[in-house]
Amino acid sequence: MQHTPALIPAIIVLCLFLVSGILSLGAAIANWEWFFNSKNCRIFTSRLSRRQARWLYGLLGALILLMTAVIARDLLQKAKPHEPQPRSTTAVTVVQRDCNTATNDSGSTIFATPNAPAKSGAISQS
Repeated sequence: MQHTPALIPAIIVLCLFLVSGILSLGAAIANWEWFFNSKNCRIFTSRLSRRQARWLYGLLGALILLMTAVIARDLLQKAKPHEPQPRSTTAVTVVQRDCNTATNDSGSTIFATPNAPAKSGAISQS
């Protein structure tokens, strides 16, 4: 696995997103008293009603879980081995008997079958 060092921080971030999204969504659905009475959550619960805070944390949890899915998709795409792309021009080697070959300016090989007999200077099989 060549991408292991770069993959480890991404997996850690993925796990943190997953845990925080599940925690936030679970608190919103189950109306956990300990969660909404925590020091950090009182910022929202002091200004919003409990119902509004539950909706807010439910929405945040869903967005965090969506972001987790995006990160996981990207990790899976990077982990897949890349297949070689087909070349636009393929070189085919063809062996023909009784033919002349020449190379043009672009480097392509041109095959020509002689119509004249071997005595006229065309390449012949020996």
